[in-house]
Amino acid sequence: MNKPGLWILAVVLPLVSAITAQAFVRYEDKHPQKRRDIHITGFLDYAPFGFVEHPGEKIHGKFTSVFEPMFETLAKENNLRVFYDTQKKDFPTLVQEVRKGEIDVIFGAYHQTELFRGLELIYPAAINNPITVFMLPDRINEVKSTDDLRKLKGVKIAHEVYSDYINEQLKQFSIETVATPYEMFEKLFTRQADYILISHYYGLIEAVKLGLRGQIAVARQTLWQIPMFIGISKLSRERKMLAQKLTRYLEDENNRKAFQDGVARMLAEFEKNAQGVVPPTFGLEKADK
Repeated sequence: MNKPGLWILAVVLPLVSAITAQAFVRYEDKHPQKRRDIHITGFLDYAPFGFVEHPGEKIHGKFTSVFEPMFETLAKENNLRVFYDTQKKDFPTLVQEVRKGEIDVIFGAYHQTELFRGLELIYPAAINNPITVFMLPDRINEVKSTDDLRKLKGVKIAHEVYSDYINEQLKQFSIETVATPYEMFEKLFTRQADYILISHYYGLIEAVKLGLRGQIAVARQTLWQIPMFIGISKLSRERKMLAQKLTRYLEDENNRKAFQDGVARMLAEFEKNAQGVVPPTFGLEKADK
Protein backbone atom coordinates (compact mmCIF):
# COMPACT_ATOMS: atom_id res chain seq x y z
CA MET A 1 0.00 0.00 0.00
CA ASN A 2 1.31 3.47 -0.91
CA LYS A 3 2.00 6.12 1.68
CA PRO A 4 -1.14 8.23 0.96
CA GLY A 5 -3.25 5.13 1.59
CA LEU A 6 -1.50 4.42 4.89
CA TRP A 7 -1.99 8.03 5.93
CA ILE A 8 -5.74 7.83 5.20
CA LEU A 9 -6.07 4.63 7.27
CA ALA A 10 -4.12 6.18 10.12
CA VAL A 11 -6.59 9.06 10.20
CA VAL A 12 -9.84 7.21 9.47
CA LEU A 13 -9.48 4.16 11.76
CA PRO A 14 -9.15 6.15 15.01
CA LEU A 15 -12.14 8.25 13.94
CA VAL A 16 -14.22 5.13 13.23
CA SER A 17 -13.21 3.62 16.61
CA ALA A 18 -14.10 6.82 18.44
CA ILE A 19 -17.49 7.06 16.70
CA THR A 20 -18.21 3.38 17.44
CA ALA A 21 -17.26 3.77 21.09
CA GLN A 22 -19.35 6.91 21.37
CA ALA A 23 -22.32 5.16 19.79
CA PHE A 24 -21.91 2.26 22.24
CA VAL A 25 -21.84 4.57 25.24
CA ARG A 26 -24.87 6.41 23.97
CA TYR A 27 -26.77 3.17 23.46
CA GLU A 28 -25.96 2.03 27.00
CA ASP A 29 -27.05 5.39 28.36
CA LYS A 30 -30.35 5.24 26.50
CA HIS A 31 -30.94 1.52 27.16
CA PRO A 32 -29.65 0.65 30.64
CA GLN A 33 -29.65 -2.98 31.75
CA LYS A 34 -33.11 -3.94 32.94
CA ARG A 35 -33.34 -4.49 36.67
CA ARG A 36 -34.11 -8.10 37.50
CA ASP A 37 -35.85 -9.33 40.64
CA ILE A 38 -34.28 -12.30 42.46
CA HIS A 39 -36.06 -14.13 45.28
CA ILE A 40 -33.84 -15.89 47.79
CA THR A 41 -34.46 -18.08 50.81
CA GLY A 42 -32.50 -20.27 53.19
CA PHE A 43 -32.39 -21.53 56.75
CA LEU A 44 -34.44 -19.31 59.06
CA ASP A 45 -33.04 -20.50 62.40
CA TYR A 46 -29.61 -21.91 61.66
CA ALA A 47 -26.94 -19.28 62.23
CA PRO A 48 -24.50 -18.51 60.66
CA PHE A 49 -25.99 -19.95 57.46
CA GLY A 50 -29.33 -18.18 57.81
CA PHE A 51 -31.61 -16.81 60.52
CA VAL A 52 -34.25 -14.22 61.31
CA GLU A 53 -35.26 -12.93 64.73
CA HIS A 54 -38.94 -13.94 64.50
CA PRO A 55 -39.45 -16.38 61.62
CA GLY A 56 -42.97 -16.95 60.38
CA GLU A 57 -44.45 -13.86 62.01
CA LYS A 58 -45.87 -10.76 60.32
CA ILE A 59 -43.28 -8.54 61.96
CA HIS A 60 -39.92 -10.25 62.01
CA GLY A 61 -36.27 -9.33 61.93
CA LYS A 62 -34.03 -8.96 58.90
CA PHE A 63 -32.76 -12.11 57.27
CA THR A 64 -29.07 -12.60 58.03
CA SER A 65 -26.71 -15.10 56.46
CA VAL A 66 -23.01 -15.59 55.90
CA PHE A 67 -23.96 -15.83 52.20
CA GLU A 68 -25.72 -12.45 52.17
CA PRO A 69 -22.66 -10.27 51.32
CA MET A 70 -22.09 -12.38 48.21
CA PHE A 71 -25.49 -11.44 46.84
CA GLU A 72 -25.07 -7.81 47.81
CA THR A 73 -22.00 -7.75 45.56
CA LEU A 74 -23.72 -9.58 42.71
CA ALA A 75 -26.77 -7.32 42.98
CA LYS A 76 -24.68 -4.16 42.62
CA GLU A 77 -22.66 -5.54 39.72
CA ASN A 78 -25.64 -6.93 37.79
CA ASN A 79 -28.49 -4.53 38.57
CA LEU A 80 -30.43 -7.09 40.62
CA ARG A 81 -33.15 -6.35 43.14
CA VAL A 82 -33.00 -9.00 45.86
CA PHE A 83 -35.94 -10.15 47.99
CA TYR A 84 -35.55 -12.59 50.87
CA ASP A 85 -38.51 -14.96 51.35
CA THR A 86 -38.54 -15.77 55.07
CA GLN A 87 -42.19 -16.04 56.12
CA LYS A 88 -42.41 -19.83 56.40
CA LYS A 89 -40.88 -21.70 59.31
CA ASP A 90 -40.72 -25.06 57.54
CA PHE A 91 -37.43 -25.38 55.64
CA PRO A 92 -38.59 -28.29 53.44
CA THR A 93 -41.53 -26.12 52.32
CA LEU A 94 -39.10 -23.39 51.27
CA VAL A 95 -37.05 -25.92 49.31
CA GLN A 96 -40.22 -27.07 47.57
CA GLU A 97 -40.99 -23.49 46.53
CA VAL A 98 -37.51 -23.21 45.02
CA ARG A 99 -38.09 -26.45 43.13
CA LYS A 100 -41.38 -25.07 41.75
CA GLY A 101 -39.73 -21.83 40.62
CA GLU A 102 -41.52 -19.58 43.10
CA ILE A 103 -38.11 -18.75 44.63
CA ASP A 104 -34.93 -18.45 42.55
CA VAL A 105 -32.12 -19.26 44.98
CA ILE A 106 -31.62 -21.10 48.26
CA PHE A 107 -28.64 -20.71 50.57
CA GLY A 108 -27.44 -24.06 51.90
CA ALA A 109 -28.11 -27.22 49.86
CA TYR A 110 -26.45 -30.63 50.08
CA HIS A 111 -25.22 -32.90 47.30
CA GLN A 112 -26.91 -36.31 46.77
CA THR A 113 -29.65 -35.53 49.27
CA GLU A 114 -33.28 -36.22 48.44
CA LEU A 115 -34.54 -33.00 50.04
CA PHE A 116 -32.67 -30.96 47.40
CA ARG A 117 -33.43 -33.20 44.42
CA GLY A 118 -34.30 -31.21 41.31
CA LEU A 119 -32.27 -28.12 42.23
CA GLU A 120 -29.22 -26.98 40.31
CA LEU A 121 -26.26 -26.88 42.69
CA ILE A 122 -23.50 -24.36 41.96
CA TYR A 123 -19.95 -25.72 42.10
CA PRO A 124 -17.67 -25.41 43.90
CA ALA A 125 -19.34 -25.57 47.31
CA ALA A 126 -19.39 -22.23 49.09
CA ILE A 127 -18.36 -23.55 52.49
CA ASN A 128 -18.18 -26.76 54.53
CA ASN A 129 -20.55 -27.37 57.42
CA PRO A 130 -18.59 -29.42 60.00
CA ILE A 131 -20.66 -31.78 62.16
CA THR A 132 -19.18 -32.55 65.57
CA VAL A 133 -20.10 -33.37 69.15
CA PHE A 134 -20.33 -31.17 72.24
CA MET A 135 -19.80 -32.74 75.64
CA LEU A 136 -19.17 -31.78 79.23
CA PRO A 137 -15.44 -31.00 79.60
CA ASP A 138 -14.73 -33.99 81.86
CA ARG A 139 -15.97 -36.41 79.18
CA ILE A 140 -14.80 -34.90 75.91
CA ASN A 141 -11.92 -37.38 75.46
CA GLU A 142 -14.38 -40.27 75.23
CA VAL A 143 -15.18 -39.50 71.58
CA LYS A 144 -12.46 -39.62 68.94
CA SER A 145 -14.44 -41.12 66.06
CA THR A 146 -17.96 -42.11 65.06
CA ASP A 147 -17.31 -45.62 66.44
CA ASP A 148 -17.11 -44.19 69.96
CA LEU A 149 -20.66 -42.84 69.65
CA ARG A 150 -22.22 -46.29 69.40
CA LYS A 151 -21.95 -46.97 73.13
CA LEU A 152 -23.17 -43.51 74.17
CA LYS A 153 -26.50 -41.69 74.13
CA GLY A 154 -26.78 -38.52 72.08
CA VAL A 155 -29.21 -35.68 71.49
CA LYS A 156 -29.76 -33.45 68.46
CA ILE A 157 -32.12 -30.68 67.45
CA ALA A 158 -35.05 -31.41 65.14
CA HIS A 159 -34.60 -28.64 62.57
CA GLU A 160 -30.95 -29.32 61.77
CA VAL A 161 -30.66 -30.71 58.24
CA TYR A 162 -28.05 -33.35 57.41
CA SER A 163 -27.08 -34.99 54.14
CA ASP A 164 -28.65 -38.35 53.29
CA TYR A 165 -25.28 -40.02 53.87
CA ILE A 166 -25.06 -38.73 57.43
CA ASN A 167 -28.70 -39.57 58.17
CA GLU A 168 -27.97 -43.14 57.10
CA GLN A 169 -24.93 -43.26 59.38
CA LEU A 170 -26.93 -41.95 62.34
CA LYS A 171 -29.23 -44.99 62.27
CA GLN A 172 -26.41 -46.85 64.00
CA PHE A 173 -26.52 -44.57 67.05
CA SER A 174 -28.88 -43.88 69.93
CA ILE A 175 -29.85 -40.23 69.45
CA GLU A 176 -32.87 -38.42 70.86
CA THR A 177 -34.34 -35.48 68.94
CA VAL A 178 -35.56 -32.36 70.75
CA ALA A 179 -37.26 -29.17 69.59
CA THR A 180 -35.12 -26.35 71.04
CA PRO A 181 -31.47 -25.56 71.83
CA TYR A 182 -32.44 -25.14 75.50
CA GLU A 183 -33.77 -28.70 75.68
CA MET A 184 -30.67 -29.97 73.90
CA PHE A 185 -28.26 -28.43 76.40
CA GLU A 186 -30.53 -29.37 79.30
CA LYS A 187 -30.25 -33.05 78.30
CA LEU A 188 -26.46 -32.73 78.32
CA PHE A 189 -26.10 -30.89 81.63
CA THR A 190 -28.55 -33.13 83.47
CA ARG A 191 -26.65 -36.12 82.04
CA GLN A 192 -29.68 -37.53 80.25
CA ALA A 193 -27.44 -37.47 77.18
CA ASP A 194 -23.72 -38.09 76.85
CA TYR A 195 -23.20 -35.77 73.90
CA ILE A 196 -24.83 -33.28 71.56
CA LEU A 197 -24.55 -33.94 67.83
CA ILE A 198 -24.51 -30.59 66.04
CA SER A 199 -22.92 -28.32 63.47
CA HIS A 200 -19.76 -26.82 64.93
CA TYR A 201 -20.71 -23.25 63.98
CA TYR A 202 -24.39 -23.44 64.86
CA GLY A 203 -23.65 -25.20 68.14
CA LEU A 204 -21.14 -22.58 69.23
CA ILE A 205 -23.58 -19.76 68.48
CA GLU A 206 -26.43 -21.42 70.41
CA ALA A 207 -24.10 -22.08 73.36
CA VAL A 208 -23.00 -18.42 73.30
CA LYS A 209 -26.61 -17.19 73.22
CA LEU A 210 -27.42 -19.25 76.34
CA GLY A 211 -24.25 -18.15 78.15
CA LEU A 212 -22.88 -21.72 78.09
CA ARG A 213 -19.83 -21.36 75.84
CA GLY A 214 -17.38 -21.70 78.72
CA GLN A 215 -19.12 -24.77 80.12
CA ILE A 216 -19.04 -27.09 77.12
CA ALA A 217 -16.19 -28.75 75.23
CA VAL A 218 -16.03 -29.46 71.51
CA ALA A 219 -14.54 -32.69 70.15
CA ARG A 220 -11.17 -32.21 68.52
CA GLN A 221 -12.08 -34.40 65.57
CA THR A 222 -14.83 -33.34 63.18
CA LEU A 223 -17.10 -36.31 62.50
CA TRP A 224 -18.31 -35.20 59.06
CA GLN A 225 -17.81 -32.26 56.72
CA ILE A 226 -20.89 -31.44 54.64
CA PRO A 227 -20.14 -29.31 51.55
CA MET A 228 -22.78 -26.58 51.50
CA PHE A 229 -23.90 -25.36 48.08
CA ILE A 230 -25.94 -22.53 46.63
CA GLY A 231 -29.02 -24.03 44.95
CA ILE A 232 -30.88 -22.54 41.97
CA SER A 233 -34.38 -23.37 40.77
CA LYS A 234 -34.32 -25.04 37.38
CA LEU A 235 -37.55 -23.14 36.63
CA SER A 236 -36.10 -19.72 37.45
CA ARG A 237 -36.22 -17.24 34.55
CA GLU A 238 -32.77 -16.08 35.64
CA ARG A 239 -31.28 -19.55 35.97
CA LYS A 240 -28.63 -19.18 33.25
CA MET A 241 -27.46 -15.77 34.45
CA LEU A 242 -27.39 -16.83 38.12
CA ALA A 243 -25.51 -20.05 37.40
CA GLN A 244 -22.89 -18.19 35.38
CA LYS A 245 -22.39 -15.36 37.87
CA LEU A 246 -22.37 -17.58 40.97
CA THR A 247 -19.98 -20.12 39.45
CA ARG A 248 -17.54 -17.37 38.54
CA TYR A 249 -17.84 -15.88 42.04
CA LEU A 250 -17.28 -19.19 43.84
CA GLU A 251 -14.34 -20.19 41.67
CA ASP A 252 -12.41 -17.33 43.27
CA GLU A 253 -10.67 -18.77 46.32
CA ASN A 254 -10.63 -15.34 47.99
CA ASN A 255 -14.42 -15.21 47.83
CA ARG A 256 -14.75 -18.63 49.45
CA LYS A 257 -12.31 -17.57 52.16
CA ALA A 258 -14.56 -14.57 52.80
CA PHE A 259 -17.29 -16.96 53.94
CA GLN A 260 -15.00 -18.33 56.66
CA ASP A 261 -14.09 -14.79 57.70
CA GLY A 262 -17.80 -13.98 57.80
CA VAL A 263 -18.47 -16.90 60.14
CA ALA A 264 -15.76 -15.68 62.52
CA ARG A 265 -17.18 -12.14 62.52
CA MET A 266 -20.71 -13.40 63.13
CA LEU A 267 -19.60 -15.56 66.05
CA ALA A 268 -17.74 -12.59 67.54
CA GLU A 269 -20.89 -10.48 67.18
CA PHE A 270 -22.99 -13.09 69.00
CA GLU A 271 -20.39 -13.23 71.78
CA LYS A 272 -20.46 -9.46 72.10
CA ASN A 273 -24.25 -9.39 72.31
CA ALA A 274 -24.32 -12.20 74.85
CA GLN A 275 -22.03 -10.53 77.37
CA GLY A 276 -23.70 -10.58 80.75
CA VAL A 277 -26.10 -13.40 79.89
CA VAL A 278 -26.71 -15.58 82.95
CA PRO A 279 -26.53 -19.25 81.90
CA PRO A 280 -29.41 -21.55 82.88
CA THR A 281 -28.85 -23.95 85.75
CA PHE A 282 -31.30 -26.55 84.42
CA GLY A 283 -32.50 -27.18 87.98
CA LEU A 284 -29.12 -28.55 89.05
CA GLU A 285 -28.86 -26.08 91.96
CA LYS A 286 -31.84 -27.85 93.60
CA ALA A 287 -30.22 -31.25 93.17
CA ASP A 288 -27.07 -30.04 94.94
CA LYS A 289 -29.01 -29.09 98.09
